[in-house]
Amino acid sequence: MRDALGVTDLVAQLLVNRKITDADAARQWLEPRLTQLIDPSLMKGMDAAVSTILAALDAEERVTIYGDYDVDGMTASSTLARFLRTCGYDVHVFLPDRFRDGYGINADRIADLVEEGTKLFISVDCGVSSVSQITLAKELGARFVVVDHHQLPEGDLPPADAIINPHQPDCPYPFKDLCAAGLAFHLAVALRVELRRRGWFADRDEPDIRELLDIVAIGTIADVVPLRGINRVLTASGLARIERSSHPGVRALAAIGAPGRRVNASTVAFQIGPRLNAAGRLSHPYKGYEILATDDGNLAEHIAQDIDAENKRRRQVQDEIEAAALEQALSEQGEDANAYVLWAEGWHAGVAGIVAARMVQRFHRPCAVVGVRDGIGKGSIRSITGFNAVAGLRLCADTLDQFGGHPHAAGVTVSLENLPAFRKAFVTAATEMIEPRYYTPVLKLDAEVPFSFIGSRLLDDLSMLGPYGAGNPEPRFCTRGVKVVNAKAIGADGSHLRMRLMSGGRSLNAIAFGRGKDCPEAGQLIDVAYRPDWNEWNGSVSLQLQVLDFKPAEKNAA
Repeated sequence: MRDALGVTDLVAQLLVNRKITDADAARQWLEPRLTQLIDPSLMKGMDAAVSTILAALDAEERVTIYGDYDVDGMTASSTLARFLRTCGYDVHVFLPDRFRDGYGINADRIADLVEEGTKLFISVDCGVSSVSQITLAKELGARFVVVDHHQLPEGDLPPADAIINPHQPDCPYPFKDLCAAGLAFHLAVALRVELRRRGWFADRDEPDIRELLDIVAIGTIADVVPLRGINRVLTASGLARIERSSHPGVRALAAIGAPGRRVNASTVAFQIGPRLNAAGRLSHPYKGYEILATDDGNLAEHIAQDIDAENKRRRQVQDEIEAAALEQALSEQGEDANAYVLWAEGWHAGVAGIVAARMVQRFHRPCAVVGVRDGIGKGSIRSITGFNAVAGLRLCADTLDQFGGHPHAAGVTVSLENLPAFRKAFVTAATEMIEPRYYTPVLKLDAEVPFSFIGSRLLDDLSMLGPYGAGNPEPRFCTRGVKVVNAKAIGADGSHLRMRLMSGGRSLNAIAFGRGKDCPEAGQLIDVAYRPDWNEWNGSVSLQLQVLDFKPAEKNAA
């Protein structure tokens, strides 16, 4: 494969590590193109969705896109709304309030929207489990199209006019891991095909659907779906468009999240995504949708500043709850529980998922974090490999009011009096389902390399395998017997570690986040695991190792 592709031994090894052993598959991986997309009409429900939507729009009925309050819901809603408006149709968009409306589709909001005149709902990033809510909509005389990528419920599906979800067991579409933004893009493609067939664009401009890909890429990365297959194509194509986006809100988000720096998947995951999510976590997600949907540059700049302020406030709230959650975990469940359920009155449900993820990092155990308000707890679950969160929650169903989500992340609604029972049931489910080997975190490395390999050529080679994210982690390397030239704890609280490391006569700068208390002595020999990258700071660019872990070498320096 190396000779067929003309790549280095290391690139070939990285492809094999990602289970890409065929030269043709490797070429598609290294050169993702939109021609690799699959006909969306293969999806079960796609033809019915297209005909239902166009029938309502042609009849000039009120159509409401009902999104979700996270980034995937915002991007899916704006993708579909932008496309339909560009085609000359008027559509409405509703995003629920996390605190008033809760997770998923809210029956009261459905009734309100029908009373306002909605005749067709298109739910994006929600709906596949909303049997009673969609039944209500139908009883009130509205039609319903569901566009959702979440796991299917165990019982009956809702009585929608069309359901687009590749997880349906008889859906022939071969790629199952699209997020809602990806599904909305596929729906837009199918709608354009049918409109073109009908001659809709004979007297109006046909929209360039590629212009939606920057928004789709943001949703795909932020929703942490595997960046393989079709997701890789959508993300690579979308990232290339962000800095020259035709959407002022995307440009404003990039400017505030990564000023003066190149935008990559990491920028979206750690800068743009959290800012969009902050709107839905602390106030209302409509801000996040609006910045993606507006064509007004001044409005986009204003919303970007608001979202940035919300994100700073989110960090402060998160830090306070994280400290309290850690104290509760240790005092009430101890260091070695098989799972954690943590809750308190007043904890902000909007940051529960982030805090749960931090607890998983700390304990390497599944964790639920629940904020209680007026006797009702709303929270989030984050999991580990070996524990399907949704399957685990099914074993706790009699303690919960509502739940749903993905194998690694889910949401719950639970009454205050049932929280102790939920904790007991959740720990029991984890104990029964998790094999002991999954309780030990494993750092998987791609290769052992000498420092002489690390340079601009290596980083250029690594860029060919991006974008990186879930399902395609950034390559991780190790070097043994590295000498610590110097090391210093840095940061306001000394929590991080800066080092200068030497091996084979070459020295490199390194940063180890969260390892300030483990500062090694100068002259010590260590084995180090890391990711090489460019460090951009104050207009200068230098090579740096981001240290993932280190330990004393077997033969240490005196």
